[in-house]
Amino acid sequence: MGENMIKNNDNLLYQAINTLLQSSDTLTKISDGCCMPGRSANMQEAHLLLNEVIVAIKETDGQRHKAQKGIKAIGDFASKLGFLYATCCTSIREPLYQSIFKDLLSVHSDLSKVLGHSH
Repeated sequence: MGENMIKNNDNLLYQAINTLLQSSDTLTKISDGCCMPGRSANMQEAHLLLNEVIVAIKETDGQRHKAQKGIKAIGDFASKLGFLYATCCTSIREPLYQSIFKDLLSVHSDLSKVLGHSH
């Protein structure tokens, strides 16, 4: 892999991690505003799954074959987030959920570029 490609991949991964850290802050806002204590286990799981995405991307280290782990982690987190979004009792947090999904799309796009795919 050429030096420019490695540098570009590093920039994409750095950008992805920063985006996910913003998503983590947004997820905390959603969690803090939740009025249903029964959802706390699902919220905790969502936080753990988001952390797994961040760790997977940090471990990618610009290597294409490792980017797949990050993509799988995005899917796992998005699945839990989708459950929380679909079962939320108020539309007030809807823009927050949408923001995280938009961030996930951006991160997935960055990982796809690391894999050599671009659209």
